[in-house]
Amino acid sequence: MADDEPMQLITSFNDVFVVVASALLVFGTVWLTNTLPPWLIALICAALFWGLSEVFVRRRRMALPALFYSFGFIAALACAGFAAIPAMHGYSGASDVHIETRGLAWYLPQLVASYVGIAIGAVTYWRRFRVPATIALGVGGAVCLTWFLVLVAGQDYIGPMRVANIVAGLAIFVWALRWDAQDPQRKTIRSDVAFWLHLLAACMVTHPIFWALMPGYPIAVIAVFVLLTGISLAIDRRALMMSSLLYVISAILSVVVTSAATHALAVVAVVVGGALLLLSALWRPARAVVLKLLPAGWRARLPQ
Repeated sequence: MADDEPMQLITSFNDVFVVVASALLVFGTVWLTNTLPPWLIALICAALFWGLSEVFVRRRRMALPALFYSFGFIAALACAGFAAIPAMHGYSGASDVHIETRGLAWYLPQLVASYVGIAIGAVTYWRRFRVPATIALGVGGAVCLTWFLVLVAGQDYIGPMRVANIVAGLAIFVWALRWDAQDPQRKTIRSDVAFWLHLLAACMVTHPIFWALMPGYPIAVIAVFVLLTGISLAIDRRALMMSSLLYVISAILSVVVTSAATHALAVVAVVVGGALLLLSALWRPARAVVLKLLPAGWRARLPQ
């Protein structure tokens, strides 16, 4: 039997101490270098995150600092790319640039440079430090940047972007399953990489679907949640359920309020919380039932 999704987010309270100290160090560094060009400040921060990673990630293998530094390094390189393009054209600050006067096309080189920064940051950090969340952070950063581009472009692109978001999320979900298939017992770093990819894919797939269904179709929301619960049991991952939990609570609350029940929120909280606890206690038997419904070839690729 594979363990119940092992996730080492913190090794000791010293992790919290190091992260807080590192955040103060980065904040002070940015403050002291605020007279430098923005792209150079971002590169200094990236170098700082890398140096800290050499000590606290590569040597001491601290879990929470690894997550903080990987995010900071990728974000710093993305910011460096975004800020470098205006500097190359002689623009010194944000006051020189207005989307109303220059249009979306002016931002495209900056966004491309940010994509390149994210890619370089994720690949180099992963190859050096092997932090499981790095791949998901890189992909998630690219997704967030794309959403920024769509929101700036206007409301006409939001609908197609939601569809693209779901398709990309499903692709990441399949990719996460491939990582899982390489480690069915969940004893290596591949399982940790899969966990973060599943978390990213869950957010990308569930949110657009529930945005389309809420608040007009609460019963459909509940039905989708039940389907996601079955998928979660089959793959032995809880990310799909957790990412949709707020929506199903809202949907059940809508049904209860429609029925004119009193203390609706408390009732829904008790029902949903109790159901999830019961599912957690009976996860293995429930998963065994779901696995019996799948073809033998599929079961062989899933954690046992």
